[in-house]
Amino acid sequence: MINVKKGFSLIEVVMVMAVIALALTLAGPRIGAGIGRLQLEQAGQSLRSFIKIGRIQAQRTDREHYVLLDRKNDSITLLNPEMKPLRHEELPSSVQIILDSESDFATVLIAPSGIVRGETVRLRGRAGELEVSLQ
Repeated sequence: MINVKKGFSLIEVVMVMAVIALALTLAGPRIGAGIGRLQLEQAGQSLRSFIKIGRIQAQRTDREHYVLLDRKNDSITLLNPEMKPLRHEELPSSVQIILDSESDFATVLIAPSGIVRGETVRLRGRAGELEVSLQ
């Protein structure tokens, strides 16, 4: 009779763990950068959707609406003509609002005609910067 032992030796287990650790070391930064880029794109899409909703509301009510960009809290808020919030969203913690001015706030004005006025809005994240078109 032949004695056959089933299972893994300690050396085999250690080697597999070393290969997994090496793979995670090489792939980890790329995964993190991908998540950062995704968060940056998502924040840009949120801002564009706020402007789009504001444009629809401004045309529907025939009154100006506003998008408030809060650099201090990294949030965006859609305001009606009475300055009451219609929608509010905080950006991911890795995304910051970059404004041309030194102010903590910026306002994007949305006219009933659909024209959007405001300073250039850039978002900065771990994966770089994104300039958001206001039109």
